[in-house]
Amino acid sequence: MTDATLPTTPVRTAVSLQLRSWRQSIFLSLCSGILMALAQPALVDMGWLAWIGLVPVLVALAGQPVRRHLWIALPCGILWSLGAHVWYPTMFGWASGMLLIIMVGFFYAALLQAGMVLAVRLPPSFHIVGPPLAWTALEFVRTVMPVAGDWWFEVLAKTQWRFPPALQIVTLTGLPGLSFVIVLVNAALAAMLVVAWRKRVAWSAVLGLGSVVLVLASGWWVIRPSPAETVRIGVIVDLANQREPAQPAVLERDVALTRMLAAQQPQLVVWPENELATVDEPALRLAIGQLTQALNAFIVADMVWPTPAGLHDTAVLFGPDGAEAGRQAKINVTGEERAQGFIDGQRRFPVYPTPLGSIGLGVCYDRHTPDITRQLARAGARIVAMPADDDFAANPWFPRTHAADTVVRAVENRVAFAVSNTSGIAIVVDPYGRITAESGVNQITALIGETVVSHERTLYTRAGDWFGWLIVGVASILMLARRPGHHNGRGQ
Repeated sequence: MTDATLPTTPVRTAVSLQLRSWRQSIFLSLCSGILMALAQPALVDMGWLAWIGLVPVLVALAGQPVRRHLWIALPCGILWSLGAHVWYPTMFGWASGMLLIIMVGFFYAALLQAGMVLAVRLPPSFHIVGPPLAWTALEFVRTVMPVAGDWWFEVLAKTQWRFPPALQIVTLTGLPGLSFVIVLVNAALAAMLVVAWRKRVAWSAVLGLGSVVLVLASGWWVIRPSPAETVRIGVIVDLANQREPAQPAVLERDVALTRMLAAQQPQLVVWPENELATVDEPALRLAIGQLTQALNAFIVADMVWPTPAGLHDTAVLFGPDGAEAGRQAKINVTGEERAQGFIDGQRRFPVYPTPLGSIGLGVCYDRHTPDITRQLARAGARIVAMPADDDFAANPWFPRTHAADTVVRAVENRVAFAVSNTSGIAIVVDPYGRITAESGVNQITALIGETVVSHERTLYTRAGDWFGWLIVGVASILMLARRPGHHNGRGQ
């Protein structure tokens, strides 16, 4: 008797349904992985998909035992990680890069699993807050841990870098608040689908979605048309190779690109992270000084500052009179730069008063860490200017990931932000996250962005990561406390 002719039994039917459910769950997980990959800035940059991308996998997890959650979520996590970190192989080599992508995929899957574990520990009416609580807590802890904080795992909230109404919540909570809201929407939609199959109404999900609508509506209200008075900031991409020991050609190119902006009367121009020469090089200082006087504008150039302890990669501000107005050494120095003799700048955050507003300085990777821009804003900076170098073998995907950092740093602290690049994207962002100038990726260009200057001091600037730590505390208490009658059976 063949398997096809075996009589149907209750046991065989149960096994068949379970296998079918398993296959369906994996399919739903793959669907979520594709949607979340497409939402990432690095790949296709369709950030709106993040608001619905997790719904299929959350529905799949709700229909499977908790012990299977990690493996069901893993296809989603790996595809998601691939979309977010498609540039890893360029940075780390093909084999190491793909291994890291898979490892981050496990991390994303573990966060989804933790959300379902927390959900079943809560009363039914509060199940939908389990995934956002767990996700936000663990994502935040990873970003502030001593070593793991330096690992470039893309956080969920950065998918919204082109959607200013959603970004306004980070002025209160930082990125953890926006990640919480995104996962809450996905959890609420998933819950509504699950209970719809059971012919019920998920009132908690309806309330959750309603609260998110209020958040987005308030964000839209905040970014209504601003006062007409603006500052004109010039940014450039020069495609220079900063590893050349002598760079007169790079200086000539930056000067030429800057002169192309003269007709638009820029008030501030930021140059890329070229490490043009030492800060005391007379010819360089003379050339920049003459240019600032001719344009009647400020210029930020990247130079090398030798000290007895080592070299500093330094942003130097020159005024319209041609004199140096201030400097700031790069704080987040990379391993490659250390191998070249560069050292971290001191964690001091001077700002420089100008008629445009107080200007704070940094260099490239300094915008990736929230604390540096926050400290500049606390010190009074209203405009932050950073030379940058996003050249990973002309990788076309990484620059948007780093540009997203620029946008969220601006909104978190209500500062205008300007970045020029050797390779990558030059960008000007106003204090509300509106991009007023953006170059193509890896294209020589010079462009002007206009931005208002805000004097608002945000709650995030003043209080820092209060929301992230609050979520960690709440999630920890709920994970340790067992609800009466709780059992770890099937996910809800």
